[in-house]
Amino acid sequence: MFKKHVILIFFCVIALQGRSQQFQFEVSDSIPGNFSAFSVDNFGRIALVHNDVIISFSAQLDTLFSTSLKSFRPTTVESSKSFRTLVFDQERSVIHFLDNTMTDIHGEIDLVNLDIQQPWLVCESFGGNTIWVFDAGSMRLIRLNENLEKIMITENLATVFTNGNLPVKMMEAHDRLFTLVPDMGVVTFDVFGTYITTYPCEAVTFDVFNNYLIVLEKDQIRAISLQFDGNPDQFFPVPAGVIQFKFTQDRIYFLTAQGLMIGKYIPEEK
Repeated sequence: MFKKHVILIFFCVIALQGRSQQFQFEVSDSIPGNFSAFSVDNFGRIALVHNDVIISFSAQLDTLFSTSLKSFRPTTVESSKSFRTLVFDQERSVIHFLDNTMTDIHGEIDLVNLDIQQPWLVCESFGGNTIWVFDAGSMRLIRLNENLEKIMITENLATVFTNGNLPVKMMEAHDRLFTLVPDMGVVTFDVFGTYITTYPCEAVTFDVFNNYLIVLEKDQIRAISLQFDGNPDQFFPVPAGVIQFKFTQDRIYFLTAQGLMIGKYIPEEK
């Protein structure tokens, strides 16, 4: 198993660093269905959202658990912490934490009751058992601890998101917080909420993997090195109609209106 992972990690590194080789996406598995969002934890377990239902699959694509949150409609789902899944309903400003059996841990948490004017985006943070919240009402970043207490606030984000658009995605990786602002690019902060830099792009969504910022622009993926090493950007084709995608050590996931496709990039034959 260790050898397999080493080979697959090496493949991903070569794929993202190759300068002239062309690649194509090869599908190995799929989960058909009408899903709005998904997440993958570090054990390869998949959480898929269909209306108010969240379904958990094993890495082998066996159905494990499912739960219905009734009036709750998850806008985003995140399983980056292996012991819990964070789901957020943007319309109702509510979050839930689910354990690995899709059982609600703390019940419904209304972020407005925590004096957050307009919770717009939520994501996990790896600095302890904490989460990030972007408050669109007051244009600030808030970090909450496990007791839902504010432990860090970054104010005046209107001076950073200068085109007036609100971010549409947020995630923490490699000790940085990444936010996607339409018509501007991916804006990055450090783990203390201090602005670092902006990667200009026309992305509709993004992921971060192996020190690369991977953005989906129109019908292709662009991989941008985060190491400021001068490496040129790399480009990869994507299936039609991609809603969301995720890179992991051994698989690549693409969500479309038809379902979740799972596979990897392979070199094109010449």
